[in-house]
Amino acid sequence: MMTSAKTVQSSWLKPLGFHHSVVISNRCISPRWASSKCVELKKVGILGGGLAGLTTAYYLARRSPSRPMEIIVLEKANRFGGWIKSHKPDSHDGRPESTVQGCIFESGPRSVRPKGLAGMMTLDLIKELGLFDSLIVIPKSHPSAKNRYIFTPSGLQKLPSSIFTLLSTLHKSPINRIPKAVIKDLFQKPDERVIEDESIQEFIERRFGSKMGEEIVSAMVHGIYAGDYRQLSARSTLFGPIWELERKHGGVLKGLMVGRKSAPSIEGKQSRLLANSLPSDLTNASVWGLQGGLETVTNALLSWLEQQPNVYLKSRETIISIQSSFDGLLNVTTANQTFDKFDHLVSALPPQVLHSTLPLSVQQQLEMLTVNPMVTVGVVNLAYHSRQRLIPIPPAFGYLIPASIGRDLNPHGVLGVVFDSDMMPGLDQENGDQITKLTVMLGGHHYSRANYPLPSAESLVQQAAEIVKSQFKISERPIYAKAHIQKDCIPQYLVGHHQRMTQLHVLLQSQRISVVGSGYGGVGVNDVVRSSREAAEKLLQTGNSTGLESHHRSRKPTPWCGFVSLMQQICSLGKDFFG
Repeated sequence: MMTSAKTVQSSWLKPLGFHHSVVISNRCISPRWASSKCVELKKVGILGGGLAGLTTAYYLARRSPSRPMEIIVLEKANRFGGWIKSHKPDSHDGRPESTVQGCIFESGPRSVRPKGLAGMMTLDLIKELGLFDSLIVIPKSHPSAKNRYIFTPSGLQKLPSSIFTLLSTLHKSPINRIPKAVIKDLFQKPDERVIEDESIQEFIERRFGSKMGEEIVSAMVHGIYAGDYRQLSARSTLFGPIWELERKHGGVLKGLMVGRKSAPSIEGKQSRLLANSLPSDLTNASVWGLQGGLETVTNALLSWLEQQPNVYLKSRETIISIQSSFDGLLNVTTANQTFDKFDHLVSALPPQVLHSTLPLSVQQQLEMLTVNPMVTVGVVNLAYHSRQRLIPIPPAFGYLIPASIGRDLNPHGVLGVVFDSDMMPGLDQENGDQITKLTVMLGGHHYSRANYPLPSAESLVQQAAEIVKSQFKISERPIYAKAHIQKDCIPQYLVGHHQRMTQLHVLLQSQRISVVGSGYGGVGVNDVVRSSREAAEKLLQTGNSTGLESHHRSRKPTPWCGFVSLMQQICSLGKDFFG
Protein backbone atom coordinates (compact mmCIF):
# COMPACT_ATOMS: atom_id res chain seq x y z
CA MET A 1 0.00 0.00 0.00
CA MET A 2 1.50 3.35 -1.05
CA THR A 3 1.29 6.40 1.16
CA SER A 4 1.93 10.09 0.67
CA ALA A 5 3.36 10.44 4.16
CA LYS A 6 6.88 11.90 4.24
CA THR A 7 9.43 9.12 4.68
CA VAL A 8 13.14 8.78 5.29
CA GLN A 9 15.04 6.03 3.51
CA SER A 10 17.16 3.69 5.61
CA SER A 11 19.89 2.32 3.38
CA TRP A 12 22.23 0.38 5.66
CA LEU A 13 20.48 -2.92 4.93
CA LYS A 14 19.33 -1.96 1.47
CA PRO A 15 21.16 -4.87 -0.20
CA LEU A 16 18.99 -7.21 1.85
CA GLY A 17 15.79 -5.25 1.35
CA PHE A 18 14.92 -5.12 5.02
CA HIS A 19 13.75 -1.51 4.83
CA HIS A 20 10.12 -0.55 5.24
CA SER A 21 8.02 2.11 6.88
CA VAL A 22 5.05 2.01 9.14
CA VAL A 23 2.52 4.80 8.70
CA ILE A 24 0.40 6.26 11.44
CA SER A 25 -3.00 4.59 11.35
CA ASN A 26 -5.08 2.18 13.38
CA ARG A 27 -2.76 -0.55 12.14
CA CYS A 28 0.70 1.00 12.20
CA ILE A 29 2.67 3.64 14.06
CA SER A 30 5.59 5.45 12.50
CA PRO A 31 9.02 4.46 13.80
CA ARG A 32 11.97 6.80 13.97
CA TRP A 33 13.11 5.90 10.45
CA ALA A 34 10.89 4.80 7.61
CA SER A 35 10.85 4.21 3.90
CA SER A 36 8.11 3.71 1.39
CA LYS A 37 5.92 0.76 2.34
CA CYS A 38 3.69 -0.09 5.25
CA VAL A 39 4.15 -3.74 6.13
CA GLU A 40 1.01 -5.81 6.37
CA LEU A 41 2.05 -8.79 8.43
CA LYS A 42 0.59 -11.62 6.40
CA LYS A 43 3.53 -13.99 6.84
CA VAL A 44 6.08 -14.07 9.66
CA GLY A 45 9.04 -16.40 9.95
CA ILE A 46 10.56 -17.37 13.29
CA LEU A 47 14.11 -18.66 13.17
CA GLY A 48 14.75 -21.07 16.02
CA GLY A 49 12.36 -23.31 17.91
CA GLY A 50 13.63 -23.05 21.47
CA LEU A 51 11.82 -21.26 24.28
CA ALA A 52 12.25 -17.84 22.62
CA GLY A 53 10.99 -18.95 19.22
CA LEU A 54 8.02 -20.91 20.57
CA THR A 55 7.02 -18.10 22.96
CA THR A 56 7.16 -15.52 20.17
CA ALA A 57 5.05 -17.73 17.91
CA TYR A 58 2.57 -18.29 20.74
CA TYR A 59 1.99 -14.60 21.42
CA LEU A 60 1.82 -13.72 17.73
CA ALA A 61 -0.85 -16.37 17.20
CA ARG A 62 -2.69 -15.92 20.48
CA ARG A 63 -2.93 -12.13 20.36
CA SER A 64 -4.14 -11.88 16.76
CA PRO A 65 -7.04 -14.34 16.34
CA SER A 66 -9.18 -11.87 14.36
CA ARG A 67 -6.52 -11.40 11.66
CA PRO A 68 -4.39 -14.54 11.72
CA MET A 69 -1.10 -14.35 9.88
CA GLU A 70 0.85 -17.29 8.56
CA ILE A 71 3.58 -18.17 11.06
CA ILE A 72 6.41 -20.54 10.17
CA VAL A 73 8.86 -21.70 12.84
CA LEU A 74 12.14 -23.13 11.55
CA GLU A 75 14.29 -25.30 13.85
CA LYS A 76 17.51 -27.09 12.90
CA ALA A 77 17.22 -29.89 15.48
CA ASN A 78 14.85 -32.85 15.34
CA ARG A 79 13.04 -31.53 18.42
CA PHE A 80 11.70 -28.20 19.63
CA GLY A 81 12.49 -26.69 23.02
CA GLY A 82 16.14 -25.71 22.76
CA TRP A 83 18.18 -25.97 25.94
CA ILE A 84 15.14 -26.82 28.06
CA LYS A 85 15.15 -30.60 28.23
CA SER A 86 13.73 -32.89 30.91
CA HIS A 87 14.83 -36.50 30.72
CA LYS A 88 13.41 -39.76 32.05
CA PRO A 89 15.88 -42.66 32.01
CA ASP A 90 14.83 -45.54 29.79
CA SER A 91 16.30 -48.55 28.01
CA HIS A 92 18.45 -46.27 25.87
CA ASP A 93 20.38 -45.28 29.00
CA GLY A 94 21.88 -48.72 29.54
CA ARG A 95 19.03 -50.39 31.44
CA PRO A 96 19.03 -48.17 34.52
CA GLU A 97 17.73 -49.55 37.79
CA SER A 98 13.97 -49.48 38.14
CA THR A 99 14.19 -47.02 41.05
CA VAL A 100 15.48 -44.37 38.63
CA GLN A 101 13.14 -44.93 35.70
CA GLY A 102 10.38 -42.73 37.11
CA CYS A 103 12.72 -39.85 37.94
CA ILE A 104 13.14 -36.57 36.07
CA PHE A 105 16.58 -35.18 35.25
CA GLU A 106 17.17 -31.73 33.79
CA SER A 107 20.01 -31.02 31.38
CA GLY A 108 19.11 -27.32 31.22
CA PRO A 109 17.21 -24.93 33.52
CA ARG A 110 15.50 -26.65 36.43
CA SER A 111 13.69 -23.91 38.35
CA VAL A 112 12.38 -20.39 37.84
CA ARG A 113 12.28 -17.46 40.24
CA PRO A 114 9.00 -15.46 40.32
CA LYS A 115 10.91 -12.19 40.42
CA GLY A 116 10.04 -8.83 38.86
CA LEU A 117 7.98 -8.14 35.77
CA ALA A 118 9.74 -10.85 33.76
CA GLY A 119 8.97 -13.40 36.47
CA MET A 120 5.31 -12.38 36.50
CA MET A 121 5.15 -12.66 32.71
CA THR A 122 6.45 -16.22 32.86
CA LEU A 123 3.84 -17.15 35.45
CA ASP A 124 1.20 -15.47 33.32
CA LEU A 125 2.29 -17.69 30.42
CA ILE A 126 2.05 -20.77 32.66
CA LYS A 127 -1.46 -19.67 33.60
CA GLU A 128 -2.53 -19.22 29.96
CA LEU A 129 -1.14 -22.65 29.08
CA GLY A 130 -3.22 -24.26 31.84
CA LEU A 131 -0.22 -25.59 33.76
CA PHE A 132 -1.06 -24.34 37.25
CA ASP A 133 -2.06 -27.85 38.36
CA SER A 134 1.44 -29.06 37.46
CA LEU A 135 3.29 -26.42 39.46
CA ILE A 136 5.72 -27.34 42.22
CA VAL A 137 6.05 -24.26 44.42
CA ILE A 138 9.05 -23.96 46.73
CA PRO A 139 8.31 -21.37 49.46
CA LYS A 140 10.90 -18.97 50.81
CA SER A 141 10.79 -20.87 54.10
CA HIS A 142 12.02 -24.09 52.46
CA PRO A 143 15.57 -25.19 53.37
CA SER A 144 16.73 -25.04 49.76
CA ALA A 145 15.66 -21.39 49.64
CA LYS A 146 17.70 -20.57 52.72
CA ASN A 147 20.71 -22.82 52.33
CA ARG A 148 23.10 -22.04 49.47
CA TYR A 149 26.80 -22.61 49.77
CA ILE A 150 30.14 -21.41 48.43
CA PHE A 151 33.14 -23.71 48.23
CA THR A 152 36.18 -22.56 50.22
CA PRO A 153 39.53 -24.25 50.91
CA SER A 154 38.25 -25.10 54.40
CA GLY A 155 34.94 -26.55 53.19
CA LEU A 156 31.47 -25.39 52.19
CA GLN A 157 30.44 -22.00 53.60
CA LYS A 158 26.76 -21.11 53.79
CA LEU A 159 25.70 -17.88 52.09
CA PRO A 160 23.52 -15.68 54.30
CA SER A 161 19.91 -15.70 53.19
CA SER A 162 18.83 -12.83 55.42
CA ILE A 163 20.29 -10.08 57.55
CA PHE A 164 19.92 -12.31 60.63
CA THR A 165 21.96 -15.18 59.19
CA LEU A 166 24.47 -12.65 57.93
CA LEU A 167 25.01 -11.25 61.41
CA SER A 168 25.39 -14.74 62.87
CA THR A 169 28.14 -15.68 60.41
CA LEU A 170 30.20 -12.48 60.36
CA HIS A 171 33.16 -14.23 61.96
CA LYS A 172 33.48 -16.66 59.04
CA SER A 173 35.33 -16.16 55.78
CA PRO A 174 34.29 -15.26 53.10
CA ILE A 175 31.02 -14.03 54.65
CA ASN A 176 32.88 -11.44 56.71
CA ARG A 177 33.69 -9.72 53.43
CA ILE A 178 30.09 -8.55 53.03
CA PRO A 179 29.75 -5.93 55.81
CA LYS A 180 33.27 -4.71 55.13
CA ALA A 181 32.31 -4.33 51.48
CA VAL A 182 29.20 -2.34 52.38
CA ILE A 183 31.20 -0.03 54.64
CA LYS A 184 33.69 0.51 51.81
CA ASP A 185 30.85 1.55 49.49
CA LEU A 186 29.42 3.86 52.15
CA PHE A 187 32.65 5.86 52.46
CA GLN A 188 33.83 5.52 48.87
CA LYS A 189 34.03 8.82 47.02
CA PRO A 190 31.88 9.10 43.88
CA ASP A 191 33.73 8.25 40.70
CA GLU A 192 33.80 11.46 38.67
CA ARG A 193 34.56 9.66 35.42
CA VAL A 194 31.79 9.08 32.91
CA ILE A 195 31.70 5.28 32.78
CA GLU A 196 29.49 3.71 30.13
CA ASP A 197 30.34 0.18 31.24
CA GLU A 198 32.96 -1.86 33.05
CA SER A 199 33.57 -5.46 34.04
CA ILE A 200 31.84 -6.94 37.07
CA GLN A 201 35.27 -7.31 38.66
CA GLU A 202 36.11 -3.63 38.16
CA PHE A 203 32.77 -2.48 39.55
CA ILE A 204 32.78 -4.76 42.59
CA GLU A 205 36.42 -4.05 43.45
CA ARG A 206 35.92 -0.31 43.12
CA ARG A 207 32.81 -0.22 45.30
CA PHE A 208 33.20 -3.22 47.61
CA GLY A 209 36.80 -4.49 47.49
CA SER A 210 38.67 -7.26 45.68
CA LYS A 211 37.96 -10.05 48.16
CA MET A 212 34.21 -9.58 47.77
CA GLY A 213 34.62 -10.13 44.04
CA GLU A 214 37.03 -13.05 44.18
CA GLU A 215 35.35 -15.06 46.91
CA ILE A 216 31.62 -14.38 46.51
CA VAL A 217 30.60 -12.51 43.36
CA SER A 218 32.70 -14.64 41.00
CA ALA A 219 30.88 -17.73 42.32
CA MET A 220 27.50 -16.17 41.58
CA VAL A 221 28.66 -15.38 38.05
CA HIS A 222 29.69 -19.02 37.65
CA GLY A 223 26.21 -20.12 38.69
CA ILE A 224 24.27 -17.78 36.43
CA TYR A 225 26.47 -17.23 33.38
CA ALA A 226 29.13 -19.97 33.66
CA GLY A 227 31.33 -16.96 32.98
CA ASP A 228 34.37 -15.01 34.11
CA TYR A 229 33.46 -12.02 36.27
CA ARG A 230 36.65 -10.34 35.05
CA GLN A 231 35.24 -10.23 31.51
CA LEU A 232 31.47 -9.81 31.81
CA SER A 233 29.66 -6.47 31.74
CA ALA A 234 28.48 -5.04 35.05
CA ARG A 235 25.82 -2.99 33.29
CA SER A 236 24.23 -5.79 31.26
CA THR A 237 24.20 -8.61 33.80
CA LEU A 238 22.52 -9.26 37.12
CA PHE A 239 24.52 -6.43 38.65
CA GLY A 240 23.05 -3.83 36.30
CA PRO A 241 20.54 -2.35 38.76
CA ILE A 242 23.12 -1.63 41.47
CA TRP A 243 25.59 -0.43 38.82
CA GLU A 244 22.93 2.08 37.73
CA LEU A 245 22.56 3.26 41.33
CA GLU A 246 26.19 4.32 41.52
CA ARG A 247 26.03 5.90 38.07
CA LYS A 248 23.01 8.02 38.96
CA HIS A 249 23.60 8.74 42.64
CA GLY A 250 27.34 8.41 43.21
CA GLY A 251 27.08 5.28 45.34
CA VAL A 252 25.06 2.10 45.74
CA LEU A 253 23.95 2.75 49.31
CA LYS A 254 23.14 6.37 48.54
CA GLY A 255 21.13 5.27 45.52
CA LEU A 256 19.12 2.82 47.61
CA MET A 257 18.29 5.56 50.09
CA VAL A 258 17.18 7.93 47.33
CA GLY A 259 15.26 5.16 45.58
CA ARG A 260 13.14 4.58 48.67
CA LYS A 261 11.58 8.01 48.19
CA SER A 262 10.96 7.74 44.45
CA ALA A 263 7.64 6.92 42.85
CA PRO A 264 6.98 3.34 41.68
CA SER A 265 8.21 2.71 38.15
CA ILE A 266 5.90 1.81 35.27
CA GLU A 267 7.53 -1.61 35.24
CA GLY A 268 6.81 -2.02 38.94
CA LYS A 269 3.16 -1.16 38.39
CA GLN A 270 2.93 -3.66 35.52
CA SER A 271 4.52 -6.33 37.68
CA ARG A 272 2.06 -5.75 40.51
CA LEU A 273 -0.85 -5.80 38.08
CA LEU A 274 0.17 -9.23 36.81
CA ALA A 275 0.93 -10.44 40.33
CA ASN A 276 -2.57 -9.51 41.48
CA SER A 277 -4.01 -12.05 39.04
CA LEU A 278 -1.84 -14.85 40.44
CA PRO A 279 -2.09 -16.85 43.68
CA SER A 280 -0.06 -15.29 46.49
CA ASP A 281 1.86 -18.51 47.17
CA LEU A 282 3.29 -18.22 43.65
CA THR A 283 4.32 -14.60 43.71
CA ASN A 284 5.91 -15.05 47.14
CA ALA A 285 7.69 -18.30 46.30
CA SER A 286 11.44 -18.77 46.22
CA VAL A 287 11.36 -20.80 43.00
CA TRP A 288 8.92 -22.96 41.12
CA GLY A 289 9.13 -25.99 38.86
CA LEU A 290 6.72 -28.29 37.05
CA GLN A 291 5.72 -31.92 37.27
CA GLY A 292 7.49 -33.60 34.39
CA GLY A 293 10.23 -30.97 34.47
CA LEU A 294 10.52 -27.56 32.82
CA GLU A 295 10.19 -29.13 29.38
CA THR A 296 6.48 -29.25 30.26
CA VAL A 297 6.43 -25.55 29.33
CA THR A 298 7.90 -25.94 25.85
CA ASN A 299 5.82 -29.08 25.26
CA ALA A 300 2.66 -27.15 26.14
CA LEU A 301 3.65 -24.31 23.81
CA LEU A 302 4.34 -26.83 21.07
CA SER A 303 1.03 -28.62 21.62
CA TRP A 304 -0.93 -25.35 21.46
CA LEU A 305 0.88 -24.17 18.33
CA GLU A 306 0.31 -27.51 16.58
CA GLN A 307 -3.43 -26.96 16.91
CA GLN A 308 -3.36 -23.58 15.16
CA PRO A 309 -4.16 -23.82 11.43
CA ASN A 310 -2.00 -20.79 10.60
CA VAL A 311 1.15 -22.04 12.39
CA TYR A 312 3.65 -24.35 10.71
CA LEU A 313 6.42 -26.01 12.72
CA LYS A 314 9.38 -27.19 10.67
CA SER A 315 12.16 -29.20 12.32
CA ARG A 316 15.46 -30.38 10.77
CA GLU A 317 15.72 -27.09 8.86
CA THR A 318 19.23 -25.69 9.22
CA ILE A 319 19.18 -22.07 8.08
CA ILE A 320 21.81 -21.28 5.47
CA SER A 321 20.99 -17.76 4.33
CA ILE A 322 18.53 -14.87 4.42
CA GLN A 323 17.97 -12.87 1.24
CA SER A 324 15.49 -10.32 -0.02
CA SER A 325 13.36 -10.60 -3.12
CA PHE A 326 12.77 -7.80 -5.65
CA ASP A 327 9.65 -6.69 -3.77
CA GLY A 328 11.51 -6.35 -0.47
CA LEU A 329 10.07 -9.49 1.11
CA LEU A 330 12.47 -11.91 2.76
CA ASN A 331 13.44 -15.41 1.72
CA VAL A 332 15.05 -17.97 4.02
CA THR A 333 17.08 -20.79 2.53
CA THR A 334 17.66 -23.90 4.62
CA ALA A 335 19.69 -27.01 3.88
CA ASN A 336 16.52 -28.57 2.45
CA GLN A 337 14.48 -25.85 0.75
CA THR A 338 13.62 -22.16 0.48
CA PHE A 339 10.83 -20.46 2.42
CA ASP A 340 9.89 -17.22 0.71
CA LYS A 341 7.93 -13.99 0.92
CA PHE A 342 8.13 -13.25 4.63
CA ASP A 343 6.90 -9.82 5.65
CA HIS A 344 8.96 -10.05 8.82
CA LEU A 345 11.46 -12.38 10.48
CA VAL A 346 12.01 -12.90 14.19
CA SER A 347 15.41 -14.39 14.89
CA ALA A 348 15.74 -16.51 18.01
CA LEU A 349 19.11 -17.73 16.77
CA PRO A 350 22.36 -17.06 18.64
CA PRO A 351 23.71 -13.70 17.40
CA GLN A 352 26.73 -15.26 15.69
CA VAL A 353 24.52 -17.74 13.83
CA LEU A 354 22.20 -14.97 12.65
CA HIS A 355 25.22 -12.99 11.48
CA SER A 356 26.49 -15.93 9.42
CA THR A 357 23.20 -16.20 7.50
CA LEU A 358 23.24 -12.59 6.28
CA PRO A 359 24.83 -11.32 3.04
CA LEU A 360 28.43 -10.16 3.39
CA SER A 361 27.50 -6.52 2.87
CA VAL A 362 25.07 -6.73 5.79
CA GLN A 363 27.46 -8.70 8.00
CA GLN A 364 29.90 -5.81 7.79
CA GLN A 365 27.26 -3.48 9.21
CA LEU A 366 26.29 -5.87 12.01
CA GLU A 367 29.65 -6.84 13.46
CA MET A 368 28.24 -6.28 16.96
CA LEU A 369 26.50 -9.65 16.56
CA THR A 370 29.86 -11.41 16.68
CA VAL A 371 31.45 -9.77 19.74
CA ASN A 372 30.08 -11.89 22.59
CA PRO A 373 31.44 -15.44 22.79
CA MET A 374 29.39 -18.45 23.86
CA VAL A 375 30.51 -20.91 26.51
CA THR A 376 30.06 -24.67 26.65
CA VAL A 377 28.90 -26.31 29.87
CA GLY A 378 29.21 -29.94 30.89
CA VAL A 379 26.10 -31.05 32.80
CA VAL A 380 26.24 -34.38 34.60
CA ASN A 381 23.13 -35.87 36.22
CA LEU A 382 23.88 -38.34 39.02
CA ALA A 383 21.59 -40.53 41.14
CA TYR A 384 22.52 -42.58 44.19
CA HIS A 385 20.43 -45.21 45.91
CA SER A 386 19.78 -44.00 49.44
CA ARG A 387 17.10 -44.44 52.06
CA GLN A 388 19.01 -42.08 54.33
CA ARG A 389 20.57 -38.71 53.57
CA LEU A 390 23.90 -39.06 51.77
CA ILE A 391 24.98 -35.41 51.80
CA PRO A 392 26.46 -34.51 55.21
CA ILE A 393 24.97 -31.01 55.37
CA PRO A 394 21.37 -29.81 55.85
CA PRO A 395 19.07 -29.78 52.79
CA ALA A 396 20.20 -27.04 50.41
CA PHE A 397 20.05 -25.74 46.86
CA GLY A 398 23.69 -26.55 46.20
CA TYR A 399 27.07 -24.88 46.12
CA LEU A 400 29.19 -22.77 43.77
CA ILE A 401 32.94 -22.52 43.31
CA PRO A 402 34.47 -19.01 43.12
CA ALA A 403 37.36 -17.80 40.97
CA SER A 404 39.62 -17.70 44.02
CA ILE A 405 39.78 -21.52 43.99
CA GLY A 406 42.73 -22.57 41.84
CA ARG A 407 43.22 -25.67 39.76
CA ASP A 408 44.89 -27.49 42.64
CA LEU A 409 41.49 -27.60 44.41
CA ASN A 410 39.34 -27.53 41.26
CA PRO A 411 41.19 -29.61 38.66
CA HIS A 412 38.14 -30.23 36.46
CA GLY A 413 36.83 -26.67 36.28
CA VAL A 414 33.66 -27.28 38.28
CA LEU A 415 31.22 -24.36 38.37
CA GLY A 416 28.91 -25.77 41.01
CA VAL A 417 26.74 -28.64 42.18
CA VAL A 418 22.95 -28.62 42.50
CA PHE A 419 21.25 -30.83 45.09
CA ASP A 420 18.26 -31.71 42.92
CA SER A 421 16.49 -33.88 45.48
CA ASP A 422 16.58 -30.99 47.95
CA MET A 423 15.78 -28.06 45.67
CA MET A 424 12.75 -29.57 43.89
CA PRO A 425 11.10 -32.12 46.21
CA GLY A 426 8.00 -33.70 44.75
CA LEU A 427 9.36 -33.80 41.21
CA ASP A 428 10.05 -37.53 41.45
CA GLN A 429 6.75 -38.99 42.58
CA GLU A 430 7.95 -42.54 41.95
CA ASN A 431 10.75 -43.74 44.25
CA GLY A 432 11.82 -40.19 45.00
CA ASP A 433 12.44 -41.08 48.64
CA GLN A 434 14.83 -43.87 47.66
CA ILE A 435 17.38 -41.89 45.67
CA THR A 436 19.55 -38.79 45.95
CA LYS A 437 19.90 -36.74 42.77
CA LEU A 438 22.72 -34.30 42.08
CA THR A 439 23.78 -32.28 39.06
CA VAL A 440 27.41 -31.30 38.58
CA MET A 441 28.10 -28.39 36.22
CA LEU A 442 31.56 -27.99 34.75
CA GLY A 443 33.44 -25.84 32.28
CA GLY A 444 31.88 -22.67 31.02
CA HIS A 445 34.63 -20.09 30.68
CA HIS A 446 37.12 -22.65 32.06
CA TYR A 447 36.89 -24.57 28.77
CA SER A 448 38.09 -21.47 26.95
CA ARG A 449 41.44 -21.80 28.68
CA ALA A 450 44.22 -24.06 27.44
CA ASN A 451 44.62 -25.89 30.75
CA TYR A 452 40.96 -26.99 30.80
CA PRO A 453 40.36 -28.97 27.57
CA LEU A 454 36.80 -30.01 26.72
CA PRO A 455 36.39 -33.61 27.95
CA SER A 456 34.33 -36.41 26.45
CA ALA A 457 30.97 -37.39 27.93
CA GLU A 458 32.56 -40.44 29.55
CA SER A 459 35.27 -38.31 31.14
CA LEU A 460 32.66 -35.86 32.43
CA VAL A 461 30.83 -38.66 34.23
CA GLN A 462 34.07 -39.84 35.83
CA GLN A 463 34.98 -36.30 36.87
CA ALA A 464 31.54 -35.62 38.37
CA ALA A 465 31.48 -38.87 40.35
CA GLU A 466 35.00 -38.14 41.60
CA ILE A 467 33.96 -34.65 42.73
CA VAL A 468 30.96 -35.95 44.67
CA LYS A 469 32.99 -38.74 46.24
CA SER A 470 35.72 -36.35 47.31
CA GLN A 471 33.41 -33.59 48.56
CA PHE A 472 30.88 -35.70 50.47
CA LYS A 473 32.85 -38.90 51.18
CA ILE A 474 30.26 -40.97 49.30
CA SER A 475 31.80 -44.38 48.69
CA GLU A 476 29.05 -46.01 46.64
CA ARG A 477 28.82 -45.72 42.88
CA PRO A 478 25.94 -43.80 41.29
CA ILE A 479 23.13 -45.99 40.01
CA TYR A 480 22.58 -43.50 37.19
CA ALA A 481 24.97 -41.10 35.50
CA LYS A 482 24.49 -39.19 32.27
CA ALA A 483 26.57 -36.36 30.82
CA HIS A 484 25.34 -33.63 28.49
CA ILE A 485 27.83 -31.43 26.67
CA GLN A 486 25.87 -28.22 26.09
CA LYS A 487 27.86 -26.68 23.27
CA ASP A 488 27.77 -22.87 23.09
CA CYS A 489 24.78 -22.68 25.41
CA ILE A 490 25.27 -19.41 27.34
CA PRO A 491 26.20 -16.07 25.73
CA GLN A 492 28.79 -13.97 27.53
CA TYR A 493 27.84 -10.29 27.71
CA LEU A 494 31.25 -8.66 27.44
CA VAL A 495 31.87 -5.06 28.50
CA GLY A 496 30.07 -2.70 26.13
CA HIS A 497 27.12 -5.03 25.50
CA HIS A 498 24.54 -2.36 26.30
CA GLN A 499 26.04 0.12 23.84
CA ARG A 500 26.27 -2.53 21.12
CA MET A 501 22.63 -3.55 21.61
CA THR A 502 21.55 0.10 21.55
CA GLN A 503 23.38 0.50 18.26
CA LEU A 504 21.77 -2.67 16.90
CA HIS A 505 18.35 -1.42 17.99
CA VAL A 506 18.84 1.79 16.00
CA LEU A 507 19.95 -0.14 12.93
CA LEU A 508 16.98 -2.51 13.10
CA GLN A 509 14.32 0.09 13.87
CA SER A 510 12.92 0.38 10.36
CA GLN A 511 13.77 -3.11 9.20
CA ARG A 512 11.93 -6.37 8.69
CA ILE A 513 13.75 -8.30 11.40
CA SER A 514 13.55 -8.65 15.18
CA VAL A 515 15.91 -10.42 17.57
CA VAL A 516 14.88 -12.31 20.70
CA GLY A 517 16.47 -14.86 23.01
CA SER A 518 19.30 -15.13 25.48
CA GLY A 519 21.88 -13.54 23.18
CA TYR A 520 20.53 -10.04 23.75
CA GLY A 521 18.65 -9.09 26.91
CA GLY A 522 19.17 -11.73 29.60
CA VAL A 523 20.08 -15.41 29.82
CA GLY A 524 17.37 -16.66 32.19
CA VAL A 525 14.01 -18.26 31.43
CA ASN A 526 12.17 -15.15 32.62
CA ASP A 527 14.32 -12.86 30.46
CA VAL A 528 13.66 -14.95 27.36
CA VAL A 529 9.90 -15.11 27.93
CA ARG A 530 9.69 -11.37 28.49
CA SER A 531 11.74 -10.38 25.44
CA SER A 532 9.75 -12.75 23.22
CA ARG A 533 6.39 -11.58 24.50
CA GLU A 534 7.25 -7.90 24.21
CA ALA A 535 8.65 -8.29 20.70
CA ALA A 536 5.54 -10.15 19.53
CA GLU A 537 3.13 -7.68 21.09
CA LYS A 538 4.96 -4.66 19.70
CA LEU A 539 5.08 -6.29 16.29
CA LEU A 540 1.31 -6.72 16.38
CA GLN A 541 0.69 -3.20 17.70
CA THR A 542 2.98 -1.25 15.39
CA GLY A 543 3.92 -3.53 12.51
CA ASN A 544 7.56 -3.48 13.58
CA SER A 545 9.84 -4.35 16.48
CA THR A 546 13.56 -4.76 16.94
CA GLY A 547 13.18 -6.90 20.04
CA LEU A 548 15.65 -4.56 21.72
CA GLU A 549 13.34 -1.81 22.94
CA SER A 550 14.12 -2.75 26.55
CA HIS A 551 17.67 -1.44 26.14
CA HIS A 552 16.23 2.05 26.41
CA ARG A 553 14.76 1.30 29.83
CA SER A 554 16.82 1.69 32.96
CA ARG A 555 16.48 -1.12 35.45
CA LYS A 556 15.33 -0.04 38.86
CA PRO A 557 16.21 -2.11 41.95
CA THR A 558 13.88 -2.63 44.85
CA PRO A 559 13.87 0.66 46.79
CA TRP A 560 15.41 -0.66 49.99
CA CYS A 561 17.05 1.79 52.34
CA GLY A 562 20.06 1.85 54.59
CA PHE A 563 23.03 -0.26 55.58
CA VAL A 564 20.97 -3.34 56.44
CA SER A 565 19.05 -3.16 53.17
CA LEU A 566 22.18 -3.05 51.06
CA MET A 567 23.44 -6.19 52.78
CA GLN A 568 20.07 -7.80 52.04
CA GLN A 569 20.44 -6.77 48.40
CA ILE A 570 23.86 -8.42 48.21
CA CYS A 571 22.58 -11.56 49.97
CA SER A 572 19.65 -11.81 47.56
CA LEU A 573 21.94 -11.91 44.55
CA GLY A 574 23.06 -15.36 45.61
CA LYS A 575 19.53 -16.69 45.31
CA ASP A 576 19.63 -16.36 41.54
CA PHE A 577 22.26 -18.99 40.92
CA PHE A 578 21.24 -21.98 38.80
CA GLY A 579 17.70 -20.59 38.52
